[in-house]
Amino acid sequence: MALLPASVMTTLPGELLDMRSFSDRVTRALEDVPVGRSAGLLLVEANRMSQLFRVHGQAALDRAMAELGQRVLACCGRRDLVCRVGQTKFGVFLPDLEHAGKALFAASSIAGRMADPVQIEGLRLFINPKIGVAIAPDDADNALDLIRNAAVALENVRRSGAARYLHYTGAMRESLKARLSLEDELRLAVQNGDFELHYQPKVTLPGGEVVGAEALLRWRHPERDLIPPSTFIQTAEETGLIVPIGEWALREAIRQIRAWLDAGLPPLQIAVNVSERQFRWGHLPALVDVLLQESGIPPHLLLLEITETILPEDLEGALKQIRWIADRGVALALDDFGTGYSSLSYLRELPLDSLKVDRKFVTDMETHQPTRHIVEAIVAMARAMDLKVVAEGVETTAQVDLLSRLGVEEAQGFLFSRPLSPAAFEAFITRPALP
Repeated sequence: MALLPASVMTTLPGELLDMRSFSDRVTRALEDVPVGRSAGLLLVEANRMSQLFRVHGQAALDRAMAELGQRVLACCGRRDLVCRVGQTKFGVFLPDLEHAGKALFAASSIAGRMADPVQIEGLRLFINPKIGVAIAPDDADNALDLIRNAAVALENVRRSGAARYLHYTGAMRESLKARLSLEDELRLAVQNGDFELHYQPKVTLPGGEVVGAEALLRWRHPERDLIPPSTFIQTAEETGLIVPIGEWALREAIRQIRAWLDAGLPPLQIAVNVSERQFRWGHLPALVDVLLQESGIPPHLLLLEITETILPEDLEGALKQIRWIADRGVALALDDFGTGYSSLSYLRELPLDSLKVDRKFVTDMETHQPTRHIVEAIVAMARAMDLKVVAEGVETTAQVDLLSRLGVEEAQGFLFSRPLSPAAFEAFITRPALP
């Protein structure tokens, strides 16, 4: 094991440095970097430590971080600086590198050592380390910028999912800047209510009768006009803003159902997407209950679309909420079916009314025989479970013919109509949907 100065060792596991203290140490260490050489700075995050703290407390967290700190030390040299920075991170400064690849090699070595499980409180805790890397003088020539750039790289590692470590690039900072700007604008949009619902008609196959619609979110931006959800939903999910946005969408869809009924339009079932965050929030059943009572709409005219992603995280909690909602008479559909990895045993537990075939299957089934077999299997399974099958993303009459032959009952897509404003949707439902 590499030996380090006592002042460094005291931070493992005792003293917790804040970023300012760590920056001061890096500033002093930068002065000793040999002329013509490079230095590397690594921010090493030990994931799952916050869960350990919540379950077992500070002492268990400190013991785990102490063990992980020794693993980091074992990957470092005599002159390297290693500090515990905050509760769940280590800062590593490598003062004498031939090239940036040496820092990445060190990051790979540290990630490999930290990936081994930690034995703590009778548990084998697997760590998923994330490491951001910045190089001096290429990426920055001072401690503050070097740490900041390593932090930017670390944020990109978190977002990448699979990567364990990344070297900072200028594009990362620009991307982060754009995300922060988007988040600020999105928060303002939530505050100002700058959202709209557009409605994509859902029709029967093969007849083309309009039987409902899916409510799709749009952001009315003051400068960029109408923004589709693909631009901002991920940010809304990551920041938790999807919860107030989702509540607004549910309120607005139910209000619109009530308005159409009062205007004498035929009763149509309107689907609203519900995110995993809304289920994790735990308030969804009570919200649905209140909104149904306030509006007085027939509950079956509201259809909530859920995805398989809500299930594995907290199966029992999610099922309890879903059953509560179904008991109120609200319809439920499993969206993007076939694209997730949930066990089919979960499907038995869900009080569903329909399955939605993902648009990718609809697009590929014309030319790809195995995909067609998948759709056939989905339809057969749905029939056995007395569930309706709905296809999304339908764009050609050939797809309509094939889906109809396979037994798919309903469809939506650009062939029938793009998502429409409420007024345009009212006009549409009096016209034939199929060309």
